[in-house]
Amino acid sequence: MTVGIQLFEIVDGKTRQKSFSPMVWRSKLALNHKNVTYETVPVTFLDIPVLIPKVCPNVTAPTVPTLKIADGEGLQDSLAIAEYIERNYPKGPSIFGQTASEKNLQLFFDSYVSTRLHPAIQRLVYIEMYEHQDAENAAYFKSSREKGGKTLEQLGGDQAQNLKELKDNLGLIHSALLRSGGWITGEQPGWADFTLISAFIWFNSFAPQKFEEGILNAIDDQVLRNYWRKAQELIQ
Repeated sequence: MTVGIQLFEIVDGKTRQKSFSPMVWRSKLALNHKNVTYETVPVTFLDIPVLIPKVCPNVTAPTVPTLKIADGEGLQDSLAIAEYIERNYPKGPSIFGQTASEKNLQLFFDSYVSTRLHPAIQRLVYIEMYEHQDAENAAYFKSSREKGGKTLEQLGGDQAQNLKELKDNLGLIHSALLRSGGWITGEQPGWADFTLISAFIWFNSFAPQKFEEGILNAIDDQVLRNYWRKAQELIQ
């Protein structure tokens, strides 16, 4: 029997149940938004180069997310996957909005999250990501990250400074949420929201206490906390 759409998602090596990649979650949220039926295929760091090419031979440099869209054919990159979903599942709410300018603004927000939030979050969860792997995946994670000569602890840097950087960069996002009164994109969530929520999921998956301090309590009101609570509607 032919299997339908499959999304390869990376999971932790110990339980193989914690889906944490922000890029994978962007794809999952886009698929959920469009009510697309799909199957997730959990893989660890070491599974990626072995399992994905077996199912999607056209993927010669396997990464996650990879969406299997036909027998033997996989599509990589979260943005490319979202654009594919938007084209092929036109019914229901749009992922990017109705105009090119709306899409461009959402892609600008995407870049802001990727360049302003992701680096600090990554430094804040380096050790926790390592600790959530089994022995083989932990060894891979450590050796691949330490190729530049710095240890994981050194790569993590000053955690207090990382939290300050994160809080500072949340200011504009907080302002956008105040103006919108709901989602970043207004009454309906869109790609901008998916990028932000995915970063939050990644952070919270490994370091919930740091997430509480660095995100939910970053600003002295309930705006970010209410947004995270609202985001639970989209997380499946």
